[in-house]
Amino acid sequence: MKYLLLWLFQLLICCQEAGAFSLIPKTASNGPDRRDMIKTMIATLGFPAATGILNPSLTNAVDLNLLDIQAKKFRKAPAFAIVNSKDGVPFMILRNTGLATAYFFTTYEAAQLVLDDAKKDAAEKDLDTKEFWADAKISATSMEFALKLSKGRPKAMAQNGSKYETVYDIIPTIKALDDAGKINKTGLYTEQGRVPLFYVNEFQIAPEVEGGEKRIPVFFEKNELRKEWERKYPDSDFPSVKVVDLVDTFSAMVGMPTSGSTEDRIVKNLYVVASPE
Repeated sequence: MKYLLLWLFQLLICCQEAGAFSLIPKTASNGPDRRDMIKTMIATLGFPAATGILNPSLTNAVDLNLLDIQAKKFRKAPAFAIVNSKDGVPFMILRNTGLATAYFFTTYEAAQLVLDDAKKDAAEKDLDTKEFWADAKISATSMEFALKLSKGRPKAMAQNGSKYETVYDIIPTIKALDDAGKINKTGLYTEQGRVPLFYVNEFQIAPEVEGGEKRIPVFFEKNELRKEWERKYPDSDFPSVKVVDLVDTFSAMVGMPTSGSTEDRIVKNLYVVASPE
């Protein structure tokens, strides 16, 4: 299904904590599939939001010191955003609800797929639209940064004085969502904002501090977990894979409410393994 962008206006907004953002137009949607959302970046309007991401009242209770400590555990994991070439300013989508949404991707390929589709659509539009997307590129940052923004949610203000709540949505790969859906059949991974983390109970590493509990490696891709298992345990069968949601897991790590899709051992002892890029 193809989703047409309604190019209504173009604004630059500036955030109190995260710098400026390029605001891109509102979108139309007709009940998109989760896979189409990843390809178009604009089809998320039809899905319920993951608990803890879109509720401004929850973010007010975040302990910023704890947020900083826990987010650092994700520092080695990359995240990718679509930005303008001149200033490195992330693009955001303004919605009728007054929310300005930015997107981070777990892989460069996923971000590039969205950008390629957007530029292809823009080629059929007016000159302003073509120039808008011609200036876009992919920029790499860390999952630490993406998670801190998702919980801190700085206010945004447009040049015309309008204020917006901000949302930072992390987009996993289609393969990761497919694999997660086969493990967890509740439909959790068809919701907006869900990001699977894969692990196996039998795979543990040394504790962070002497005498502490062993840590459990978590992976953004199931196939990366399998590769690492086979590298470390070449003579052992690959065990049953488990999955938890990044959104709920990180919410629990910073003392925020969750929808219940967490595992206490992961919350306390996860070790994030970055996918090779």
